Amino acid sequence: MINRRELLVSYSKKFSVHRRMWETEWNRRNTTDLSYPQFLILNILDQEGPKQSKELVNFFSITSGGITAIANKLISQGLIVRTRDDHLDRRAVLMEISDKGREILKSLESVRDQSFETIFACLTDAEIAYLEQIYGKLIGDRPVR
Repeated sequence: MINRRELLVSYSKKFSVHRRMWETEWNRRNTTDLSYPQFLILNILDQEGPKQSKELVNFFSITSGGITAIANKLISQGLIVRTRDDHLDRRAVLMEISDKGREILKSLESVRDQSFETIFACLTDAEIAYLEQIYGKLIGDRPVR
């Protein structure tokens, strides 16, 4: 019988392969030069409104430098803009999605949905629900947008 450690090693390898499959499918369908994390930032800003970098750092669990690099690319393409909210703190810089960003987001939502269909076609709806439940447990049901 396979022990817990062997199962976890096997899972970690399969997770890595699945993640690469997801990235490959995203890149194959995506006609923009935006990465999936860039899409996710646009999506969050569209759904929840302007955010400070530190809020995005907490959501993505990456460094502030990582968020800055992603944001700078989105800003240079005119997909998000930096604004200030004098009600919070004059020093607080917010990122907000632009109209151009919303247009790109709509086409990328289709790319995401098509990628989902391809990558998860082998699973039933019940299996997807169970997978979602398992990942919720693994991340401690931390809020995910």
